[in-house]
Amino acid sequence: MSIKNDHLKFGSADAPLKIEAFINLACPGSARIYHLAKEVLPPYIENGQIEVIVKLYDKPREELLRGALIHWTFDNANPTETLDVIGKLLETQQEWHDLSDKELKRLLVDQYNLQEEERLENVDVSLAITAEAIEREVKIVPTLFFNGEKLLGFTYKLEPSDLKQAVETSLAKIS
Repeated sequence: MSIKNDHLKFGSADAPLKIEAFINLACPGSARIYHLAKEVLPPYIENGQIEVIVKLYDKPREELLRGALIHWTFDNANPTETLDVIGKLLETQQEWHDLSDKELKRLLVDQYNLQEEERLENVDVSLAITAEAIEREVKIVPTLFFNGEKLLGFTYKLEPSDLKQAVETSLAKIS
């Protein structure tokens, strides 16, 4: 299975289950799925069963614009550091969500050593992920794909047991 836009990933490249996550850092649902994933996925990642591919989707929706503002400041040439910052920003989303753009940029520079202005190379990354989202009919964030299959039934009420069941079902299909 060939995966596009896989510059932000963690877990084993040989893992049988590839989870692609289209998220936006300003989306409360993306923060929620991050917390669920953090609770459920570590044993599967440590056992080499799962690789997670994070796709920062600049979905054109007013309440998600702050996410795009953040996405464009990341250094995608340094994925480990970028994934670490993504985690910290999703953990603290409620603290920065209502900041002005100017305050948010200051936070990104001061706390996360990101640059104030967007990186021009991220224009291509954003366009590629947007094109993929359109091609794969990603209408909301977060949207998860398990080995290329869209995970159906995502709601804000998703519980850790639901995510664990989806992982177990997908792993059972593989073995």
